Amino acid sequence: MPPTLKIHCPPLSLILALFLVLPAQAESRKYPNGIYAEVTTNKGLIVLKLEFKKTPMTAANFVGLAEGTIKNAALPEGTLFFNGAKFHRVVAGHVIQTGIPAGGRAQGPGYQFPNETRLPGLNHDRAGMLNMANSGPHTNGSQWCITLGNRSYLDGDYTVFGHVVTGMDVVFSIVQGDEVQSIKIVRVGDEANRFRPTTESFQKMVEDAKVRVGQAEEKKRAEEEKTIRSKWPQAKVLNNEVKFVVVREGKGAAPGAGTKLKVAYSGRCLNGMRFASTADGGKPYFGRDPVPFEYEVGKAQVQINRGFDAAVAQMKKGEKRILIVPSNQAYGISGYYDREKPGQKRFHISPNTTLVYEVEVLGNW
Repeated sequence: MPPTLKIHCPPLSLILALFLVLPAQAESRKYPNGIYAEVTTNKGLIVLKLEFKKTPMTAANFVGLAEGTIKNAALPEGTLFFNGAKFHRVVAGHVIQTGIPAGGRAQGPGYQFPNETRLPGLNHDRAGMLNMANSGPHTNGSQWCITLGNRSYLDGDYTVFGHVVTGMDVVFSIVQGDEVQSIKIVRVGDEANRFRPTTESFQKMVEDAKVRVGQAEEKKRAEEEKTIRSKWPQAKVLNNEVKFVVVREGKGAAPGAGTKLKVAYSGRCLNGMRFASTADGGKPYFGRDPVPFEYEVGKAQVQINRGFDAAVAQMKKGEKRILIVPSNQAYGISGYYDREKPGQKRFHISPNTTLVYEVEVLGNW
């Protein structure tokens, strides 16, 4: 008789373990090492690669909210934050934006964290870049965007923390009201698998970043004050912190409220970027050739910015002044973004920028 053939079967528990592990391994092999977010929308799948090494705090926020591992004020602990969120803002050629929790107690997570910007290779130079929406520097929360074109003027003001790997056809098909049905975080490689944000680890990142931001802002203020004292040592100060130097005296009395003046200015930021007035209500634009515009003294609403308005209201006909307007009296944390013009780089002044004007009152309008 032939020998009995013995078949050794692995234990059932091992079979089940292999059944559970192999699909996950096969799934991870779809991508190179890194962390990915598979965003399922009602229009289809968008796959994002997250820059968790370059922007660890921003990536931790996104991953932690997506997986429900970071406490927030909008949803119960453990809730998958982005599931059911709508694309509440869609601007053709600009961005699609989402991140307001569906049915939440708040419009955001109830906390804010600093920017992570100006990092090599992370910019807004093409469609498909993933960034954080904010309402000014260091006010990031839960809302995020995907760019629909080159938005390079946003560089430095908004955190880029990833890009679209696949699904740009879906991105371009999104309209306002479309939905993020779910987000699945996929980790590939040892470093990615170790990246597991918790409330405590994320809060530690935020507190450390706030210290760095405070130090950087204090250094910037000190450097600006040093520059201003060096270039305009005789500058006088208005009661709203605006400094000025009279370059040419005017004639007569200061204009009263309601007087319409012909005004022109050239300006620059302390970093050297130049701009000038336009005929369109004095709005700034790239250039050095100022165009006169109509300016009404004492008008109820802000015309240029608060610091500029307060200074010009004191100027006489024919007078020319240099104005140094601190950011809190200029365009503040919002900055200034001009209307987009076809074929032109979009003019903008970044948030928290001190402005220097050379302004002249040419006469009555």
